[in-house]
Amino acid sequence: MIERERHRLILLELESNTVATIAQLVGLIGCSEATIRRDVLELSNIGKLKRIRGGVEAIHPAKSHSLASSPFLINQSIHTAEKQAIAKRAAAMCEDGESIIIGGGSTAFYMAQYFESKVLNVMTNSFVVAEYLHHNSECNVTLPSGKLYKEQNLVLSSYPEDGVSNFFASKVFFGAQGVSSLGALETDSLIVQGTTRLLRQATSKILLVDSSKFEQFSNMIICPLTDIDYCISDQNLNPAHKQMLGDNAVTLVQA
Repeated sequence: MIERERHRLILLELESNTVATIAQLVGLIGCSEATIRRDVLELSNIGKLKRIRGGVEAIHPAKSHSLASSPFLINQSIHTAEKQAIAKRAAAMCEDGESIIIGGGSTAFYMAQYFESKVLNVMTNSFVVAEYLHHNSECNVTLPSGKLYKEQNLVLSSYPEDGVSNFFASKVFFGAQGVSSLGALETDSLIVQGTTRLLRQATSKILLVDSSKFEQFSNMIICPLTDIDYCISDQNLNPAHKQMLGDNAVTLVQA
């Protein structure tokens, strides 16, 4: 990744979360600690951010934060080839006339791009997925009620009645910020709540995560691994993580 793009992603992360550690930026952008430290020094020297012990801080913190999760534009810029391969494999599991649920995230957006020739009934809490399918497919699209969180492009509600319970699907495709032996992980309670509602409405639960997510840990559990039927990931998944999925009866599909 070129320097200008790394700088853009660092500043975009600070717009969302105000403070970030060096370790978080390394995991987010996928380059070495030395590279991130050089980028941070350069951005600090031109007054774009403030260096603090172990990390960075925004010069002008946002007055309020929407969700404690990385913005969609950042996620879309990272591990793109792997996500597109995962999305293509996931889309191949869907047949015309089927009812499916798609969660938020950049992999879900790439998945929607493979539905241009399909006719599906789709429930999604991803605004960009709904918008793309509306303009580029013959799919019937349903959105839950709730507030649009622009940075994550998610429609979420803190109220129990958001319309999701009226939709039933054969499959639900969802992402996560991290994966561990505890399960699929997220960083924001509202995202966990929204995703959990989606999972309850489908027979088969399919996790879409690139291999880097197995190295990231978050403090909230969407669901245990034993609740997941399939995990679609890339070819870089290491043997220990494959074993972890197998031990929990999760069928691994590598794209």
